[in-house]
Amino acid sequence: MEEATLVPGPSCDYILGTMPPMSSGGLKLPKGTLKKLSLGQSFAEYDKLLDRDNVYVETPALRAAFDDGLGKSFFVGRRGTGKTAITLFLQKKFSGKVLLLLPQLLVPVGRFFDASTMQDVHQQPFKSLVSSFKRAILDEVLRHWISRGRFSYRTNSPPALSRERNYIEDYDFDISLLAFSEESLEALSKNQDKEWLRGINRWKEIGEALDGFMEPQSDKTIMLIDRVDESWDGSDKAVILLMAMMHACVELSSSCSCVRPLIFLRENVFERVRLIDKEFARLETFVTSLEWTKEQLVELVERRLNVPLIAKYALKGDTWRAFFEDGATQTSQDLVFGYCQYIPGDVLIYCSFAIETAQSKLREKVLIEDLLQARKRFSDSRLKDLSDEYSDNFPQLQLVLGRFFGLGSEFTVRGMEDFVKKLLVDEEIKKGCASWIFQYTQPEIFIELLFNIGFVGIKDEKVVYFRSLGSQSTTPPAISSEAIVVVHPSYRESLNLRDILINSLDPLVPLAEGGLLPELPHGIRIDDYNLKIQLLRDQLKTLPSGDKHADEFANLTGEVVRLCLFKSLTNVEPKVRSVDGRVIRDWIAANRALEGFWEVVRQKYGATQIIFECKNYADLEASDFHQVSYYMNDTIGRFAALVFRGGEIKKHYYEHIRRIAAEKKGMVLFLTDRDIDILLRQAINGKSSEAHLQEIYDRTVREAS
Repeated sequence: MEEATLVPGPSCDYILGTMPPMSSGGLKLPKGTLKKLSLGQSFAEYDKLLDRDNVYVETPALRAAFDDGLGKSFFVGRRGTGKTAITLFLQKKFSGKVLLLLPQLLVPVGRFFDASTMQDVHQQPFKSLVSSFKRAILDEVLRHWISRGRFSYRTNSPPALSRERNYIEDYDFDISLLAFSEESLEALSKNQDKEWLRGINRWKEIGEALDGFMEPQSDKTIMLIDRVDESWDGSDKAVILLMAMMHACVELSSSCSCVRPLIFLRENVFERVRLIDKEFARLETFVTSLEWTKEQLVELVERRLNVPLIAKYALKGDTWRAFFEDGATQTSQDLVFGYCQYIPGDVLIYCSFAIETAQSKLREKVLIEDLLQARKRFSDSRLKDLSDEYSDNFPQLQLVLGRFFGLGSEFTVRGMEDFVKKLLVDEEIKKGCASWIFQYTQPEIFIELLFNIGFVGIKDEKVVYFRSLGSQSTTPPAISSEAIVVVHPSYRESLNLRDILINSLDPLVPLAEGGLLPELPHGIRIDDYNLKIQLLRDQLKTLPSGDKHADEFANLTGEVVRLCLFKSLTNVEPKVRSVDGRVIRDWIAANRALEGFWEVVRQKYGATQIIFECKNYADLEASDFHQVSYYMNDTIGRFAALVFRGGEIKKHYYEHIRRIAAEKKGMVLFLTDRDIDILLRQAINGKSSEAHLQEIYDRTVREAS
């Protein structure tokens, strides 16, 4: 097949076509420049380069976040499109005025209502949720003002704010939301109309009081609500809660001067709201998509390439040509952007792999052969990331994608129909993907699913359309019986696809198992693995707290570490004594991570070993923190996880963390029942737990500081 590249097409879809080569310009780097070059991390939460102002690229989404006058509240994009980078940019530019909120209770609130009663946004149950979110958000603004010294209860405060004092001092956002929702929905269920009306109007009184304390308009607090997908289970109740929060943010933006709430969402999460919300048109005008053009992506890479240089090269191509050599028939830009899906994170990963290849060969410039050699490594990374991104929607998606291994890069509709038939008789697929695979038995529906996640495109004559980024409609081109389904180039290396058209598959020949296989602990099959995980979830729900069952809880925690964190933590041992026998740690695991959250922990805290201390009770005491602190030393590191049964991280816990950070330069990670259940749920879905652990860590660091 002809080598081709991806170029932007109509409506920001991607079209497979060819592009003319560009001249290299003859630029030459100072000797040794490439040897010390690093493009930083593709995941913004780990990327230290984002501390520099000159690495940011001005995109429409960044302008919309920066400019209140554009009226945007929701920022929607796929993983790696720059949502977290925007939050970091705003925190730098508006220091002291930005409040980062990582909501945790979008699922527990759901136990107070039935999803069917919340479908109509105009009815009382949904209004109760919206008002609870508005009040909880405004209370969070008040907490922020108090922490910054902008407000104090010692002065004459308005009655509306005085009534909130107990919530402000004793609760955080999540517990406040839980309390307000329970109070409002209970009044509604008991037909206490006066109490219900008083409750749902409380946010107006708080908002007016906060607006009254505003000095200049520049004092407005920007609330960044991020990583919502890490704290929900994908159920209809979770979608309704997210929908209520979105409506609350829109209403607060138009009615209160004290706060500007911004929500950052993944596309797969946003699409669920689009399908359920009958009043979605009210929200759509507040949405901006995180879309990137080729020019912006080139600038993104060039700004990072220029970081180590004293004399900077010009942007718009000159810097790129100084670092990347063009071929005789195809440019280096064609190779990069013809292989990536116009996602910034993917572009950075691919370019980083190519640079590392060139560095290993002691080159002074990245050659075409380095880009080609980096493809297999990038393809493996991209396929794994795709499955992880959509694991909440389609658990164990990697099993289905892995079954394409060794087949062709193009399929007819009939060929795809044969493929689906083989999936439906595959025992591993039926067990691992039972929650969703049987909804996609029709070939057209299955093709649409693969198109929506960006795995395939649809060929129309000689043009291949791949799904666009952003929040546009994900509807694929018409799938006729003559349509050709084309696997995206970035997945072909990992799946070892051949350049052939698959028109039919022999029903007697089984599908191969290759490409992206499920990552499981050694010696465990996927059905046994899922069964073990589900049994642990059931045990967690029924296990009583208290000393009598302390060993059972400790054993459960050890199994969670073994089954959920095995990719980074190995050699897990229970009841480990120190040399002198005075210290007994519940669990200790070797930290052998080479990337991601656990690698950051190892580098920052010297944590070659991770301690897990288990407490089968809800309320932690000072002695618990002293005990964990005593474990920390220079030999094993200064990082530990404190696993306990509480559902709430109390404010005074962070005082102990602050002391440990000051005395030991260490850190403690809180893991509650809910966090353990999230790790187990993500393991069943085949999703990495790194993002959730990073979220807990970030929240702890911010609160303790």
